[in-house]
Amino acid sequence: MARDEAGSGIPCCWRGQQSHPHPSKPLSWLHRWQPLPKVLGLMALMAAFASVRCLALLPLIWALVAGLWSLSGLPWSLGLRRLAAPGLLVAGLMGILPFWAGETILWRWGSLALRWEGLQMALRIGGRGLALFALTMLLLETTPTSELLAALRALGIPDLLLELAWLTQRYLQEVAAQWQQMQRAARLRGWRPRGSLWRPGPSLRQDLPFLAASVGTLLVRSYERSQRVYQALRLRGYGRAPLFSTAAGGDPYSWAATALAVATALLLRNADAALN
Repeated sequence: MARDEAGSGIPCCWRGQQSHPHPSKPLSWLHRWQPLPKVLGLMALMAAFASVRCLALLPLIWALVAGLWSLSGLPWSLGLRRLAAPGLLVAGLMGILPFWAGETILWRWGSLALRWEGLQMALRIGGRGLALFALTMLLLETTPTSELLAALRALGIPDLLLELAWLTQRYLQEVAAQWQQMQRAARLRGWRPRGSLWRPGPSLRQDLPFLAASVGTLLVRSYERSQRVYQALRLRGYGRAPLFSTAAGGDPYSWAATALAVATALLLRNADAALN
């Protein structure tokens, strides 16, 4: 386990990644936006996005998301990869709702009918859902975990929930690291995957015993690892000192950005009310 940070009294393994993933690159403006004002500003935008009902405002929502992503300096490929999984769920909903909900029929082929109300619902759910997920991802990618949790604590989120979220994240990171280590060890010993979940067949069935044994080993190792980590945390003062520090109030520029985000959210709400 990593050593304690100087003078903090709190193990650095309890803290988020403080360094930027690309330290050679200058931090973007969105990275320099202080966590507490950033959380308030992005939450205001999320509330406005979630309440939009007019389809004409969806392009504006995505223009705002694209603008914020550009300001963050994050690669677009990262956003597309992260949106792939929820995109599949949204695509499933958009493929079902237009043929299931509503009464106004736009097109019919036998017993299959495309309905206007269902199409509207699918576009609203898909557009708003992916935009909300993109904003959440933007917040997580541009804010160190410890500072984000400190900001949520300042907003009144109970410490118990924050600790559970923190320890769950650390546990998942440990499991992912051990799984990658096991895969590398298996490949060095000559194992090569012969199938995948996307191409089921005899090759995948031949790999299933090995994969099942690997998952079982991973669960046992992760349980043992979690016990050792918990004991180390107890020895280093877990439960006797606050886990998260007090969030900084933020500089005037950060609060100005928050005010701009809140004003944008109010304009969206008013525009949606006027168009409806």
